[in-house]
Amino acid sequence: MIAGTPASLAAPMRLAALAGLLLTGLGQPAGAALPEGDSGSASVAHEIARILGATPPIETLAGESVDGNALLAFYHARDFAPAWREGSTSVRDVLANSGDEGLASLPLHLKAITPRIDSDKPAAAAEGDLLLTDAILRYAAALRGQRVDPTDIEDDWYVSTPNFDPVEFVSKHQGDIVAALAGLEPEYVGYRQLKEQLAKLRALTTDWPKVAIGPSLHPGDVDDRIIDVRKRLIATGELAADQGEGTTYDPILQVAVMQFQGRHGLDIDGALGPRTIAALNASPAQRAKLIALNMERWRWLPPHLEDRHIFVNVPAEELLVIEGGQVVLEMRAIVGDVDHPTPALHARLTSLVLNPVWRVPASIATDEILPELQKNPGYLIANDLELVSDQFVPGSPESQGVGIAWKSMTKMPWPVRQRAGADNALGRIKFNLPNDDDIYLHDTPRHKLFSRYDRALSHGCVRIENAEALALYLLHDKGWTQDQLDQEIAAGATKTVPVPKSIPVWLLYFTAWVDGTGALQFRDDLYERDQRLAVALTESMRHPILLAHAATPPNPPKKLCEGCRVP
Repeated sequence: MIAGTPASLAAPMRLAALAGLLLTGLGQPAGAALPEGDSGSASVAHEIARILGATPPIETLAGESVDGNALLAFYHARDFAPAWREGSTSVRDVLANSGDEGLASLPLHLKAITPRIDSDKPAAAAEGDLLLTDAILRYAAALRGQRVDPTDIEDDWYVSTPNFDPVEFVSKHQGDIVAALAGLEPEYVGYRQLKEQLAKLRALTTDWPKVAIGPSLHPGDVDDRIIDVRKRLIATGELAADQGEGTTYDPILQVAVMQFQGRHGLDIDGALGPRTIAALNASPAQRAKLIALNMERWRWLPPHLEDRHIFVNVPAEELLVIEGGQVVLEMRAIVGDVDHPTPALHARLTSLVLNPVWRVPASIATDEILPELQKNPGYLIANDLELVSDQFVPGSPESQGVGIAWKSMTKMPWPVRQRAGADNALGRIKFNLPNDDDIYLHDTPRHKLFSRYDRALSHGCVRIENAEALALYLLHDKGWTQDQLDQEIAAGATKTVPVPKSIPVWLLYFTAWVDGTGALQFRDDLYERDQRLAVALTESMRHPILLAHAATPPNPPKKLCEGCRVP
């Protein structure tokens, strides 16, 4: 349970005392062979109670790091009886294949378990049972995304992680543990697709060919490096296997290079420049690690997303509308730049605003608008901005910044707003999704920006390519048509229109996924979330199963401006 200590760990010292009481009357010598039947299990129970009776609770066993509190909670509930005296092979096989779930680095003690679990020595058998329980608890917790609490490593992650108590789960399913563990795997198609791609990468026995660093290559160029480019693209399927020869950058190779660029979020220009060559030279192991990180993010989500929802993948810079598992509307998006990251968020879109007014946050007014006014007192007029104050009559020269001594100011003393219109920073339509971080979706007057391959350009909100199409989709049940929408916008009045049915909106962060054509896609780690997650997962391996959130690095510095998220 990431949000706090589970009930199964309450009063561990009291449980340790109870463990000590159970030692009385179980005086089987530690080195003796196990008796047959129940008395053999009793001897192992004695050893388990002895091991768990330590104060403070054990942190290592047979040279392996274990969670003494979690083990104590699990075994106390079963009077310290061994849990895996029979049928441990199947569950050990599951643990041995943890890499299939992107959990290859998870410490599951298998080398220490194997020589102990079936030992006829009570002490060794007890250690084997305890180690196997610890491994199963770790594996169950990992499958449910409990290794790291995202809110411990991100200050703008506003998606709740479902609670899960692995001690309670394993205790309940000790008799059908293999099937129960299989049921913990996320049911999302996106997760299963990444799992399939991970299996392909893990099955590779050799690295992909590398392309030497050098001058950029363009269609028509002749260069010995073209041979390696061909081999590299054949390896991942962008180029047919019979196209491996030739040092000329020909049209067939150009198509393959552009396809590769599209799958990696690069500028689709056909040029083999530094960024494209760097992406080509990423190894299968590096790509496998990236896929595993993104599988982890799927585990942080609830068991199911709503049947109908809006999905924005921030690194993909794309918005999808999903109904019944199918994409019914998709468009490009512009997301926050590196200094103003778009957060991870779950909210509901409740209304839209036609011809919105933009109320400029004070930080933007001081840091960006005031310097412009000091250079050009006509800046407000040129950008359809105005000052909002009882001191000024709306529309007066003063409200437009005329006659004010801007050069003597260090802070904007009045609120600033931008009137509705074609040049408004929010465009013609704003979509409200109430949330504490003031994030929303909106149109933009700068549609040329959507042709860029890198669209992390905003102050945190999400600009969308086809706001009218989304508005008509949301207002379909109200009978709105394109003509009606055009008329309302042309009227120029600011108007809030509730949507008939609020729709959930998910702003999430995936740098690897499989698209609708089955192609594996990768994107840059815009906000270094992958980097922080990788560090936190490494740290989590050295800490208790149920307290992984206490072990993650401190929150990064906040990058929020008050008010705040702006176009």
